[in-house]
Formats: sequence, C-alpha cells, structure tokens
Amino acid sequence: MTDFLSSIRDIAMQLPGTAEEAGDGDTRFLVEGKPFLRVSGTSSAIHLRAADKDREPQWNALTLTADSDWTLIEDQIARSWELVAPTELLEAGGR
Repeated sequence: MTDFLSSIRDIAMQLPGTAEEAGDGDTRFLVEGKPFLRVSGTSSAIHLRAADKDREPQWNALTLTADSDWTLIEDQIARSWELVAPTELLEAGGR
C-alpha cells in the first residue's frame, strides 16, 4: 500500500488547500478541515466523497490494483475534492 499511498499523495497534494493528516491507521486528505479522501493503512482501498442523488456527500470505496487506471483515479480524487472545497478555492481554479 505504501506505493499506492505515495501516488495518491502526489495527486491529492496538487489540489489547492489540501492538507494531509494521519491517525488510527488511516491517512486522510482534507481541504479547509473537511476530509475528501481517506486511505486505509490496512487495505488497498481508498474512500472518496461522492454525491448521491440528493447531492449530499457520501463515502465510496475504490480498491486499487496494479492495473488501476490512474487517470481515472486522479479525476475521482479531484471530483471528491470539489464536493467539499470552499467556493473560493473552486473559483480559484481548483484543478
């Protein structure tokens, strides 16, 4: 998972206002104190924010493999960030 975490970190930290926080075996990425990405320290899954039909953010799991499409993962991380980022950061260009 260490290699996955390094790749995930590289993607997440490019997004404006992102901070990393570790604890309880997980690594979390936050924007303005709100989590948008969780990486499990015990599995190859990441958890991303996703909007449901009512536009309320929920967590969706995505299992990473050696064959994962990193372009798609980068896009999903950015979309998760957009769900919780403040308007000022979205207007500043986001990704």
